[in-house]
Amino acid sequence: MVSAQYKSAKFDVMYNKQPAGRRSNFMDLTHPAGWALSILYILRGVEGNFGAHFGLKCSSLCKMNIGTSFRSACTSIGYEGYKSVCQANMLLERTCLMALLCTCQGGVWSLEQPSGSLAEYYPAFRVMLEAMFRCGGDYAVSRVGWWMGHYQSATPKRHYGYANSPVIHRIDRGKLQGWKDRGVRKVVTAEKYKDKGGKNRYKGTTSLRSTEVYPVAFGRHMCDLMEDMKRTRRGQPQLPSELPPALISFQRLQPADSNIWRHVGFTDVYNYLRRNKKLQIPPQWRDVVPARMHEVQRDD
Repeated sequence: MVSAQYKSAKFDVMYNKQPAGRRSNFMDLTHPAGWALSILYILRGVEGNFGAHFGLKCSSLCKMNIGTSFRSACTSIGYEGYKSVCQANMLLERTCLMALLCTCQGGVWSLEQPSGSLAEYYPAFRVMLEAMFRCGGDYAVSRVGWWMGHYQSATPKRHYGYANSPVIHRIDRGKLQGWKDRGVRKVVTAEKYKDKGGKNRYKGTTSLRSTEVYPVAFGRHMCDLMEDMKRTRRGQPQLPSELPPALISFQRLQPADSNIWRHVGFTDVYNYLRRNKKLQIPPQWRDVVPARMHEVQRDD
């Protein structure tokens, strides 16, 4: 994005090693500081002239991890007894909320996942899509599939993506042909073995992580699409002719469904921000902004 002359910010846990003694990493979206900072950047976006791309970590959502996560299209939440599953769920739920916020702010967003990821079956993801369709009609969100091999990737690797712009369909360059004849070294990303019961199992190799990095050609193509995507963004709710005061709108909010947003961690982020000693709260808001929030128990 920077090489394409766009002002941009990027968030990845790899960009900042959490210092010892610090409870929150500002580059980790599963930490209060990271999510709060990413929300701030979306809020700073200029209506009609900004976008966000979400390359969601898929390790717990892919089919190769089913033996651990116990996920399926019908049980996409997975086994919540594992920390890795809960963290992936939190990241996905927070990503869904950021996509909704981006839409409401008049921005365009895109989300990418490798083929086989169960993210699109996750309840919060479906709720996000339903909200977009209610506001923007049947074509408020578009889905596309493509071969990363078309973008000089080390593996052919099939991907899918969602966006609130139909321009995202231009990523798809059709059937992948002649990939093996390009002289590209084959990268083995998984190995098959038999478990104690004689059943075939798969495990990722050390080369699998390298496929998580986007090819430069793909990044450039996304940059080339950005202006058209911004012009064709969809789903932004129409504002009423007369807006009530912010405090009234806040008091009219309906509580979030704790069974849908079961891992998002609203209270952690709220308490993190509320503890700021320099936080300035207008007098009329002090009665509705408690010093601390407690986690709401969900109905399991």
